[in-house]
Amino acid sequence: MKRYKILAILFVLTILIFGSGITYSFFQSNVIMDSVDRNIAKFVFNTEQLNEIELSLIDLNPGDVEEYQFSVSNTKAGLLSNVSVEYQMIIKTYHLVPLLIELYKLDGETEELILTCDETYTRNLDNELICNSPIQEMSHSLEKLDNYKIKIEFPEEYNDAMYAGLVDYINIEIKSWQKMEE
Repeated sequence: MKRYKILAILFVLTILIFGSGITYSFFQSNVIMDSVDRNIAKFVFNTEQLNEIELSLIDLNPGDVEEYQFSVSNTKAGLLSNVSVEYQMIIKTYHLVPLLIELYKLDGETEELILTCDETYTRNLDNELICNSPIQEMSHSLEKLDNYKIKIEFPEEYNDAMYAGLVDYINIEIKSWQKMEE
């Protein structure tokens, strides 16, 4: 009986040893670093050092309008990204308070409304309202700075005691990825 246990253990160890070598060989590759394309591209994406912005709405009262500005850039500390970048802003809120939430892209004196976050968007499993902006693009060939403004308005007509104890928040998440050429 003891002999069968020893043989079984040896058999399992043999399979593990040879199996791991085969598995390792599937993921191992050789690259000759003498080619012109051996440089690794730098992925630089700067959202003023943040990937997300959290806005507290505790002090917002009916009739108030708050505006917050932020920027997105393809440079960081003077380094320009070596790859083209696509990014998207995702606004998350419970939307318990009937707020008007608008995201604008700023270009000099002009403001372009790119997103109105309202109940037409879907909710996730945590019951957060998830609003996705259109995908934006930044080329690797020139330095770019995109300026944005989020405008949050608490309409005066909701000046009712039922909204007095509600607490809400807004989270702006900025996701970025390398643009794949088509």
